Amino acid sequence: MHNKFVNQVDMELKRAERYSVFVSIVILDLSFLETYFEGHDSKAAKAVIDKVRESIRIMDYVSPLEDNKIGVLFPETPRQGAEIVGRRISEIIKDHLSKKEKLSVNRIIPFQMASYPDAAGTITISDFLKNYSTNSQN
Repeated sequence: MHNKFVNQVDMELKRAERYSVFVSIVILDLSFLETYFEGHDSKAAKAVIDKVRESIRIMDYVSPLEDNKIGVLFPETPRQGAEIVGRRISEIIKDHLSKKEKLSVNRIIPFQMASYPDAAGTITISDFLKNYSTNSQN
């Protein structure tokens, strides 16, 4: 599934470069929930993805990634906007897990960001694409 996400990110990056617009991605790390997700069927993880999908714009794109991570692509969104939405999505996931799955999450859900054109200390989208393309080939 993540190959489709990487392809979508690549397409949006090319569009952003051509038209000089912003694009950002957020990678939420839910690996601390690995034992919980393994103890349940795939419905629990799918429900989290669906909850994220409900909370973003129709033009945004969400996808499960390996190692219990979720990728969210934000076309035409600068780094600052993606950071705000990343925090909001983190809270939405925690709320969902608390209410629907009866699972208390008392920690911040870590996320990594990449933006074009301003990396501002984060990984660049090009580096993200290289890393995920390399990982998917292994």
